[in-house]
Amino acid sequence: MEYIIQFQLNIFSLFILGVIYATLKIRSGIMSFSKLLLEVVILLSIIGIILEPLTWIFDGAVFDGAYFLEYSTNFLVILIAPLMGGFMMSYVDYYLFRDRDRIVKKLIYFYPTLVMLILLIINMFFPIFFSVDPLDNSYHGADLSWIQNVVLALMYLYMFYFLLKNRKKTFSYIVNIFIFFMMLPLIGVAVQTFSSRLYFSWTAMALAVLVIYIYMETTTGERDYLTKLYSRQSYEKYIYQLIEIKKPFEILLIDLDNFKIVNDQFGHLVGDQVLVEFANILVEVLYPNKIVSRLAGDEFMAVIENEINIEKVIKLIYEKLGESEETYLRDLRFSYGCQRFHEGMTTDELYTKVDDIMYKNKRSEQTKILQNKGKRE
Repeated sequence: MEYIIQFQLNIFSLFILGVIYATLKIRSGIMSFSKLLLEVVILLSIIGIILEPLTWIFDGAVFDGAYFLEYSTNFLVILIAPLMGGFMMSYVDYYLFRDRDRIVKKLIYFYPTLVMLILLIINMFFPIFFSVDPLDNSYHGADLSWIQNVVLALMYLYMFYFLLKNRKKTFSYIVNIFIFFMMLPLIGVAVQTFSSRLYFSWTAMALAVLVIYIYMETTTGERDYLTKLYSRQSYEKYIYQLIEIKKPFEILLIDLDNFKIVNDQFGHLVGDQVLVEFANILVEVLYPNKIVSRLAGDEFMAVIENEINIEKVIKLIYEKLGESEETYLRDLRFSYGCQRFHEGMTTDELYTKVDDIMYKNKRSEQTKILQNKGKRE
């Protein structure tokens, strides 16, 4: 009973992780690489949460094999922490770049684990982190035990730098979620560094996993999986609501020109990245309009409730594209149509009208391109 009270946070964390792991297994008809990485993080967290109380339970215990159990549990607790950090960093990297081969090549995420393993082997002969007295099986911290916390802190600080460097590859709120994801275990390490009897580090990891599962691995019909814009269903629900309350609005339909060429020339991974970055630009330029959605493929729709100058908006979108470091984004072109809702219109009529306007714009632009080409020739 004493240990149950002492490690009640660990028990609670173990329950949370068990539920998340079981939910991932039951609900995931298709196992994505990101879910696989998250599963590894969950399993390592579960092992760590179980091992941490065992290091205290075996400390000072005297029975056959007690020394081995005390030493090995402390050894593994120290080793698992950077290993789990490496998989967390791999998860974030994969989410931003969607490239498995990149994760395999980025073994730098697991260098801290290799360093800790080497130091732990040295620790068996020359105590760096800890020692266990073979006579009474008592645990003793060594002078350099702080190294393990410094290594973990550097790993998470590097991930902050990595996120800030690549923040334009996804939405700002997702970057904030990942920062929170990394901050929780960092806070846990700091708390337990100052007070070794506050068993918060593994609990903080369980909370971090919970945050990622809720915000990144559970999807609803409200959001498009790739771009994280609102879905067509959300767009339709929203305009129904505006019509019901008789609030004036207009819709802006955007369709990327010759997007198939991007996929054919650069591959679908680049094509997906174009869609994500274009979505980011739309959200940035059209703020604070509430609904920017991806209808399907390379077709986007924004519901505009504020008075804005559409021509200025289009110009600003092109300016943002021109600031990109990637040629395929700088050269990206799109067609658009804008239509105000009038009382008595059905939603189908509204979409048909804006779709006609957009295609007239597309044909007009294509005609101009052909005329200019003919003049040059």
